[in-house]
This record gives sequence, C-alpha cells and structure tokens, in this order.
Amino acid sequence: MASKTIVEFHNVFHTSDRGEPIFEDLTFTVKAGRSLIISGKAGSGKTTLIELLLGLKKPDSGAVDLFGETIRPGRRRQLKRVRRRIGGVGGIYDLVPSMTVAENVLFPLVLTGERRSVRQERLMKMLTEFKLLKQAHLLPRQLTRVEYTLAQFARASIAHQPLLILDEPSAGLDPSTYKEIFEYLVRVSLSGRSMIIMTSHSDPDNLPEVDFRRIENGKLV
Repeated sequence: MASKTIVEFHNVFHTSDRGEPIFEDLTFTVKAGRSLIISGKAGSGKTTLIELLLGLKKPDSGAVDLFGETIRPGRRRQLKRVRRRIGGVGGIYDLVPSMTVAENVLFPLVLTGERRSVRQERLMKMLTEFKLLKQAHLLPRQLTRVEYTLAQFARASIAHQPLLILDEPSAGLDPSTYKEIFEYLVRVSLSGRSMIIMTSHSDPDNLPEVDFRRIENGKLV
C-alpha cells in the first residue's frame, strides 16, 4: 500500500514584495513516514517556503497541499485545523513570551482539548526527557539559548503531531546537546512521523527515512 502524501508543492511560483523571484516552478512531495532536509544559504527562500506551507503567504501561482487538502490562505478554520497537526522548532515557532516553559510545552494539548490527566502526564515526560524540570516555571526570556531550544523541542513533541518543521534546529547547541537532539531526531524518524528540516549548513549526520534537497535558483535540486 502506497504511503500517503502529507506535503506537496505543485508548480509553485512566488516573488518577494519587491517583485524579485524566489521560487520558480517549485515542486516536491513529502510522504508520510519520510523526512526531508532542505539546505540553502541565507536568503535562498527557506523561511518563505515554511510560510507558504503554513498558509502565512499565498503563492503567485501553483498550489500547496497539506494532509491531502489545498491550503487556502485566509480560510482561518482550515488553517487552524491543519496547523494543529504540525509541530515546530526555530524560526517562526518562537515560544509565547508571556507563558512559562510548562505552559508553552502544554499549549498543543490545550488546543486539542486533551484531558487534564493526560496533559500532566505528558508534560512531566517531556520536561524530564528534555531536562527542563527546573525551568518549568520560568519565562522564555529567563532561559539560556540551549534551554529555549529544548523547550521548543518539548512543545513540538508533546502532541505526537505527524509533521515537524525544524528551522536550523542545531543552532546554538553545544556538542553534547546536539548529540542528544540528533538521537531524538532519529527516534522521530523511526516512529513514522515526518520532518522538514531547514539548514544553512552542509547536510547533517545521516538520519533514517530522510531525503536531502538543496535550494538553488528557486528550485529544489
């Protein structure tokens, strides 16, 4: 049985606010259970790709499909529904400044209306796994850069969403923490969840069930 396609860009063209071309005939797919690492230098369009994927921007032409439905920027109910199935780290996935670490991590389960007992059980598991028990009641501005990133990973993990978007996930991590995060990414890959990982560097260490692409001249090669 063929795997379902969870992300698909169909012949997407998109220009910047100044009319400069960013993507020209951008076409790619991500199948359920597989992940995609996209590398590209600063300014190549990685952030714009995420914004198109989440419906924050509308392509000039072409279409973006998520979980089998075409994304329509402006359709708030649709966007809320599909975004609840996506976790994220880095880039636009900042922590909410006014919420504590625990509140930020719990937020995806609050949105889905999960039972309080389940929320607390998963919260303790995430805070323990990502070594954030002592930081649970701190605000994001009180965290170190590493703690901030770990809190994002904990939030992206708690609801077991089928797709994770990771924007420069290793940025600012010391070698020891990076090793732990890489081991976490391996577990995610083997769990059947999918990831789209954006990076400005060379391809990271090999992950299972992953494809590698590079942004060049508005296309993935």
